[in-house]
Amino acid sequence: MSGLNLVAIATLLGGAVWTTPALIRRRLRDPMRLHLFLALLLMGAGNVLAQPPVLQFVDGFTFEGFSKFTYNAEVLLGLSFMVGFLRERPLRRWAPPWPWETGACLVCLTAMFAVTVLLPAPLRDHALTSQYLADWRVRTFYNFGNFYLLFGYAASAYLAGRHARRGRSLRRLSLNIITVGLAGLALACIFRFLWVNLPTLREPGQLIDYPDVFLFGQVAAIVVCVGLSLPFFFSVVQIARENIEHRSQFQGLEELWRRLVAVYPELVLNHRGRWRQAFVVNSSAMYRRYVECRDGLTRLGPYLRLAAEELGQPMSQDNLAGSARLVARALRLHDDQESDGSSPVEAVFVLAPRSRCSVDGHDYEEDLRTLVRLSGELRALRSDTPARASAERGAAGRSLDG
Repeated sequence: MSGLNLVAIATLLGGAVWTTPALIRRRLRDPMRLHLFLALLLMGAGNVLAQPPVLQFVDGFTFEGFSKFTYNAEVLLGLSFMVGFLRERPLRRWAPPWPWETGACLVCLTAMFAVTVLLPAPLRDHALTSQYLADWRVRTFYNFGNFYLLFGYAASAYLAGRHARRGRSLRRLSLNIITVGLAGLALACIFRFLWVNLPTLREPGQLIDYPDVFLFGQVAAIVVCVGLSLPFFFSVVQIARENIEHRSQFQGLEELWRRLVAVYPELVLNHRGRWRQAFVVNSSAMYRRYVECRDGLTRLGPYLRLAAEELGQPMSQDNLAGSARLVARALRLHDDQESDGSSPVEAVFVLAPRSRCSVDGHDYEEDLRTLVRLSGELRALRSDTPARASAERGAAGRSLDG
């Protein structure tokens, strides 16, 4: 298997796997995704079966020529589903297949199967060489296959180009690349048709030989795979970027969350799956930690009021260093008063958003950033406390020496 074949097969089958979760969530009731999944799966499986070692292995369990017909049938059916996917207008609504399109695919497959049955066993393992193409039945097999391949690639290139003119930037780029690759595959089909039916092209010393066109077709297939892969790679990059941002925010809340959970363990409702957060922090885990921190600050409200009265410091969203000192003091008051068995009754809300959460979620993001900065101030306060205490002990020692 060549490197180009491997890339094409991996991209086609990888695309089929990528569409599977969304298809399962919709219980296979999404015709567009189903068309795309079947197109990628059948064309990928057909390319796997077309490899000589796989072809010989499968023929050993069935009959001579079974693999040749099967992988051609898989490619033709996959291309038919690809045309069906691209015909949906505009990739948002399912459109029924053209009757003549379905009929053409069935006629070609029936003719190819009939020719395979008529061929003697030595000719069923045929290839595009003069030795085999001298028989009209082999030429008929390839002509029917080339007819539908040419139609499928040309129709797909036209439909992809039409969608590209109406799409957004990423979709436009992806579909334009797919259009170029499909047009190249259609050109390769035209040359293959001429190669099969014109013996003069198969004579030695020609400027262009079939292996050159075969390589051109492989490059065109890679171009199509690149176009198909662009949305996948962009989505992976987007997911990775969001995961990095969520991880940063998640870790940014660590100090505040850890202190509040130490006081109110019941804040953590779900202890299962916490080990997974060492690898992936999604939006749900991030939001859960945010809610736990906000709930903890609400429960700490009575002690925050006592701390504000004791320190004579008003609550302010802009003074995060002062707010961090209030939170630290409130936590100490909680420990002290819990040991005495008494508790204040009035509450105060700390660092509440300036307005109610809006539909677009900007207030949640603002409050989250504020809590992350508050957690950072608490971490800095904890780091400064030992140094400050050491400095005060040193100053006291110097005054005694004086």
